[in-house]
Parts: sequence; structure tokens; C-alpha cells
Amino acid sequence: MRVLVIAGGTGGHIYPALSIAKEFNQINNEIFWIGKRKGLEEKICNDEGFNFFPIKATGFLGKGFMSKLKSLYFLFLGFRIGFYYMKDIRPDLIISTGGYMSLAPGLVGSFFCPLIIHEQNSVPGLANRILSTRSTVIFEAFKGAFKGKRLNASWVGNPVREKISSYKNTKKKFNENFNILVLGGSQGSKQLNEILCKAFENKKTPDNWRITHQVGKLDTSLLRKSYENSGAKFQIEDFIHDMGKVYSEADIIISRAGAMTLSEICELSKPSILLPLPWSADDHQYKNALYLQDLGAAILIESDLQNSKKLFELLISIEKEHNRRESMAFAAGRAFPESSSKLIYKKIHESLKI
Repeated sequence: MRVLVIAGGTGGHIYPALSIAKEFNQINNEIFWIGKRKGLEEKICNDEGFNFFPIKATGFLGKGFMSKLKSLYFLFLGFRIGFYYMKDIRPDLIISTGGYMSLAPGLVGSFFCPLIIHEQNSVPGLANRILSTRSTVIFEAFKGAFKGKRLNASWVGNPVREKISSYKNTKKKFNENFNILVLGGSQGSKQLNEILCKAFENKKTPDNWRITHQVGKLDTSLLRKSYENSGAKFQIEDFIHDMGKVYSEADIIISRAGAMTLSEICELSKPSILLPLPWSADDHQYKNALYLQDLGAAILIESDLQNSKKLFELLISIEKEHNRRESMAFAAGRAFPESSSKLIYKKIHESLKI
């Protein structure tokens, strides 16, 4: 079978698509991939031996007038290119994980063969809202993401990278340290760093606290000074190569509320304190975080400098409340379905009878 994957732009769209593609690739299906040239998806295709087809696209929402015109130009160009790609690839099945670059080839492809879409967030993105009208099967990571619509979506969670999920049954070794993991995303978060600086300002950190803070390429001089003055034992990392290991060692995780990060946190059953990105599209990070808080898996704090004191006090209390952490961890482990990529593969076969 010839399986076409449409995914690109960010890891949040690409990694779920990769996990699904690998499930199909194990059964000797031929994998084709439409994505952005020189992006992460092209590198992955080269590494995995998938057939890669490039397309140009830029975002539309939240952009200026000229950027929107450019986006519309690439969209219409994408319809034309998508048509030729479909005639060349002749897919039996299309799997799209959303994002602005998926819209044109996804719509065109839906007239050639069944289109399957997967939405990673609690609020469907614009591309997936449009593609859902042409989709044969719809998958949602957060239960009820397509709530209130005429669509019948299957709740499957987010496929998590194997290098993360391989730590799923790893039990944290008992020690007296309280390990705090702070995640700012691949690009880092200036606002999150400022909140942590303020939180530890003029504070004395307990001797058993160990902080690992991932910052991307941002300047860390003030952050380092704040941690040092508090007496904290800390590591500041631009990039963490073995995320599974670091996740597994954490007692509490402080993070934004991107869909894939939350899925990874829950895959390893970790309690978390979430500070959603205030300017995320459709406020989806807040709604992602609220979903986990309602389940008892996380604590939501608005990402505001004024909440720095609240964050530090919360760390103090949650260190002492072992039962609360265990309860949150248990809820996190049950927040999403297990073996998501295998579940998606199974449901596609059941729905399409292939």
C-alpha cells in the first residue's frame, strides 16, 4: 500500500506523523511524505528512507497583511502542486497531522483517496477544522476536541516518540533529592525564565532540591545568578538529548502546555505545574493545561510574573505532599490512551477494512 503522510513545520506535527508512519512501514507499506524543504521532516525522511516531496507554505493566522498575502499565494500554489503530487504518488491512503502546510495537499488528496487527520491539541487548528469536512476518519488526542460538531472523532491520544516511551516502566530510584525539571521548549521561553528568576529571588533553596532547566539558545546570565544566590544545585541546558531519562528522574515538571510535551509527561506518569503560553492560537495551551488539571494530573498557573511567588510556594508544598504527587502521577498516566500509534494503525485498518 502507498501511504502518504502530510506533516511539517514543527515537531508537534511531525513526530506524531512519524510514529504513525513507522507503524505502516513495519508492514512493508511504501511511505511518501509531503513537507517543507530543509525542515525537520526532510531530514527524517532521509534518515528513514521515506520518499520526500517538498511544498512551500507559510502561516496565516496572526500575521500582517503582506504575510497573509504571501500565505494565500503559497496556498493556491499548493493546490496546483498537490494535484501533480497526487497523480505522481497515487496514494492509497493519506494521513495528515495538521498545520498550515497540510491544508492544500490535504484537500486535494481527499478527492483521490481516503484522508485521515489527527489533531494533537484540545482545540483543533484551522487546517484540521477545514480538513475535517473532507476526512474519512478523524482522530483526536484530547477527548472532546471536536465536541459540539457533527463529526465522530476517535480519541487516541498523541503518539509519543519511542525514545521517550521506552522509559515508561522505568521506576525512579529512591533518594532524598527533589528533582525539578523546567522545560522552556526547543526555542526556550524568555517569559518562563523571568518567572523562575523572580520565583527564586531572595529565597533560600532547600539542600535536597536539584533543578534541570532547559532554555534553548536564550541568554541565561540572570537565571544563573538567581539560582546561585538561592544556593540551588542546578543545571542549565540548551538542549537535552536524552529527554526520556531526564523525564524519568523528575519529581515534578514545570512546563508550557504544548500538546506533545504534555503527552510525553503523561506517558511517563509525571506530575506537572503548567504555565501555558498566553498568546498561543485559540488559547489552546491554556485549554490543554486545563484538561490535565481537571483530571487531577497537573496544576495550572497563569504565566505571569506576578505568580512567581505562588510558584515557589507551590514547589515547597508539593515536595512535602508525597501522596499528592503520587495521585497526580497516577492521573497523568491515565490521561491518554496507551500505545497511541498502534491504536491509530488498528483503527485505520478497522475503519477502512484494509
